[in-house]
Amino acid sequence: MQIVFKVQGSALEPYEVSFAKNNKNLTAHCSCPAGSVGQYCKHRLAILKGANPGVVSGNECEISTVQRWVVDSDVGQAIAECVEAERDAEEAKAKLAICKKRLARALMN
Repeated sequence: MQIVFKVQGSALEPYEVSFAKNNKNLTAHCSCPAGSVGQYCKHRLAILKGANPGVVSGNECEISTVQRWVVDSDVGQAIAECVEAERDAEEAKAKLAICKKRLARALMN
């Protein structure tokens, strides 16, 4: 089964984001510059996480179907790891900002 979304991104023409499920294998492709060369793509991940990143194809209701596919797929664990790493990165960024402020104060005293 395949589901295709048109997603309005930064380009004039909407990107095509497609998902296909075959048993436990879930594939996703996006025509954005990153996705078209196999790199991380925020459009695919947003839909996989259940968000509507500017879907203009009128089939927003199918996002929930794609989300259900993730649960029983080879992609679910990889998404969980990315979400955790993003959370860790944000925490590290906040900690670094605090350290830099302390350093700036220490340099002024």
